[in-house]
Amino acid sequence: MRKQLFLAIVQRLTEQVPAVKFIDLWNEHIATLQTGNTWPLPAVFIEFEQYDVHQQANHVRTAEVSVRLHIVTRAMSYNGSKDKRMTEALSFFDTINDINSAMTGLRGECFATFQHTASATNHNHAELIESIERWTTRITDASAARPRGTQVAARLVLSEPQQPEQ
Repeated sequence: MRKQLFLAIVQRLTEQVPAVKFIDLWNEHIATLQTGNTWPLPAVFIEFEQYDVHQQANHVRTAEVSVRLHIVTRAMSYNGSKDKRMTEALSFFDTINDINSAMTGLRGECFATFQHTASATNHNHAELIESIERWTTRITDASAARPRGTQVAARLVLSEPQQPEQ
């Protein structure tokens, strides 16, 4: 199910937010930036939070799944509200707004409409700003469901009574 969610998010952001230059699965990219590969900015990394699975009838499962979108943009320094560069320096907020707008209403065959549940702005950045937007959806996974009308018969096997040894 995570694969379908990931691909749906990638497709939506690719279609509706052309400013995003790179999308991938989250793998602590910021922490490994010095030794890892670089990627074009702005970038979005999709992180799946742990979720609880609830078993339903007929081998169907449901879950509330939350994803964190790590939005990485380049920081630009400026010197307060009087600085002429302030609007440009704060443009990373526009990118976040565009991504949130694209995510609004995203739903699929097996998952409900994503709900925006949290937002975190990085307050300790140097060259890069990592902002995190949290979205939650309810999934229904019927991949293991039995076709309707299929019955599974339980067979009870009784062992023969033991005869006392003589």
